[in-house]
Amino acid sequence: MGRTVNEWVPSGPLTEPVYDRADPQSGRALVDFHLRELGLGEVWMVRVGEDGLRYGRDVRPLGPGVCRTEVLTEAAWPDGAELCVLVSWAPDEPYRREYRTGRVPAGAEEHWRERIEVVARALRTRGYVVEPSRVVCSPRHDSAAELLVYRMPEGLPPRPTPRGQPLRRTSWRYPERSPIDLVRDALHDAGLPTDRQGARSPVGRIGIRLISQTVWPPEADRCTWVTWWPDDDFARDPDTGLLPAGAEEHWRECLGQLRQALTAAGLALRPGTEAHQHPDVRETADFLVYRVACAPSPTERTRS
Repeated sequence: MGRTVNEWVPSGPLTEPVYDRADPQSGRALVDFHLRELGLGEVWMVRVGEDGLRYGRDVRPLGPGVCRTEVLTEAAWPDGAELCVLVSWAPDEPYRREYRTGRVPAGAEEHWRERIEVVARALRTRGYVVEPSRVVCSPRHDSAAELLVYRMPEGLPPRPTPRGQPLRRTSWRYPERSPIDLVRDALHDAGLPTDRQGARSPVGRIGIRLISQTVWPPEADRCTWVTWWPDDDFARDPDTGLLPAGAEEHWRECLGQLRQALTAAGLALRPGTEAHQHPDVRETADFLVYRVACAPSPTERTRS
């Protein structure tokens, strides 16, 4: 039966989507589906107007607040996890801080505490492990709170909740170096190009981006998400799906240079599993690159 003109209908899967670890978006889709089932996620509604154009709007649940999910690199997953996403929770509008005046509505602190726990309990009923963020969040300063949500293979226990100092750093002032600055400086000193420079390089491309403090290693005071792409000559052929000769050696040599450059600058690396640092399995290699607290890198000491 076709849709009626101007009838709003939900968009997205109506049955539980199949999770495929090789497709990072499928984990996000699965958790989103469960959030909608639990009355905690947005429902995107679409309709076809009389003009033939498609229109959309989101419908947010009232009471528990609304949750959204974000894909995470496997380098940030707890060891042994088979699925992991970041879930952000935002309160209902009556409990949000007024941005122009800074006023925090009465009951907002209690609303945050109660509703975040409601979200965590609900997700646990779907078989997920839920960890609160170490990032200090409150309605006085923030618009949302984060939860790390993951699933372990059947029979395996979750990890102990990581211990570490509560975090709240969003900016760094000169002469401090931001997380991205630390990594970019280390790569520059080693003669390795980054995406920012744009030029093609025989050692491939290296992208650096910020990542939520929720997934920083407990010992870190700076952390970034680094992605390495092979040179085009050693990338998988998109038509045949085949790898060119020398691809495995190219990966091994270039990733070795990348690791050496970062560790020489006093930085630590947390890769995904070793199996995922191989061209047979992935198109790129991901790392969390971080500095251990109270341990300035040689690069930063010389630049300060």
